[in-house]
Amino acid sequence: MQVTHKKTEDKYQEFRDVSRQIAQDALPAGLIDVVNLKPVDNLSLSHSKRWEISETRKDDANWSWEDSIPDYSYRNPKRFDLAIWYANAQLCGLCIGKPTFTGARLRLDVIEGSPLNHPLKGKIVSISISAAEAYADLIGADQIRIMRPLNKELIRYYQSHGFTYRQGKASNTPSYLWRNL
Repeated sequence: MQVTHKKTEDKYQEFRDVSRQIAQDALPAGLIDVVNLKPVDNLSLSHSKRWEISETRKDDANWSWEDSIPDYSYRNPKRFDLAIWYANAQLCGLCIGKPTFTGARLRLDVIEGSPLNHPLKGKIVSISISAAEAYADLIGADQIRIMRPLNKELIRYYQSHGFTYRQGKASNTPSYLWRNL
């Protein structure tokens, strides 16, 4: 790893840690003591393997966390990542994203709640957005984008969280939802 890459990784690791702590502190009273917001690490990736073999995982969710995150993380030292744990024992959600080239926007490339039964169903997106907003603020971004929504149901769900849908114009311009901060 080059020195400049290491410096960038370390600088943005601090932003990731602070953003997770801000979101942790903002959790509702009933969740603050049982939900833990952590980095996407080897333990998270190990737990995510169970998601991939689950029969309840949606067919259009074909992202492999364990196969993709190491390379994604290395290529994107400014990335945002979040693992949402319940009682430090059950992985309930994962999120990964990165700033746009200019740094003016934070794109969330994948948000996924566990397909397995868990006590945070319906809360993964809200928790992810809270942490992403804190991260975006720390890096000076003024907009959050949720990239490549998988289906119309998800588009409507993200819209219920205040996001606006933008259809991609060509095969190299992806669809996304956006919300200004």
